[in-house]
Amino acid sequence: MKVYSVSEVERESSEGDKGDKGYREDKVNKEDKTVFIKEIDGKLVCESKRLNLATSHDLKSLLTALADLGYEKAVLDEKLIQKVQRTSTKEIRTLQELIEEVKREKNSELCGGIGVFIGFVRKLSGGKEVVRLEYEAYEPVFSEKIAEIESRLKEYPGVEGVKIFHKTGVLEPGEDIIYVVIMGRHRKDLWKPLAESMEIVKKELPIWKKEVYADGEVWVHDK
Repeated sequence: MKVYSVSEVERESSEGDKGDKGYREDKVNKEDKTVFIKEIDGKLVCESKRLNLATSHDLKSLLTALADLGYEKAVLDEKLIQKVQRTSTKEIRTLQELIEEVKREKNSELCGGIGVFIGFVRKLSGGKEVVRLEYEAYEPVFSEKIAEIESRLKEYPGVEGVKIFHKTGVLEPGEDIIYVVIMGRHRKDLWKPLAESMEIVKKELPIWKKEVYADGEVWVHDK
């Protein structure tokens, strides 16, 4: 799911329709896979064609839940988009979404197993208590390298589908960092590419990690 600001949608709308003056919420609500989110009285209000609710959940959790529901675009007011820019990525992908995608790959009817690796933020690192991690990716090389690694892993015998998603931005202990999803014809086809996937990611992916502790911070190479 992609995350946009109201101003981005306004520009897109004005470029596509010169007669449309500004952003209109009703326009978003008519799109099945688009949801508009704003903050009212301390609560997050979500509106779409099939959803209208107010919640006290945090923004990151809400975006993840909406992505799992199948939404492809989230339009946030300017106040909320600033929070996203400070703390998280503007693309939200969930594990379930990646699994469904690999199941739609060519030759999926020949497969009988999916292997998953989930990396998450540890609370203790090198004897220190981790407050948060901050990831910065070098685009567009980052996305290109992800696609390249997926293609290389698909070359392993028996592997028919691979999806990788690495989060960027601020992540707290317990939060997921990366998903690697591999579909194979048989379970024995999964173990080697799944194990080697993270070694390739750590060695080649252009992403930097800052570990923030209660008493300081340091940029580190992922171990």
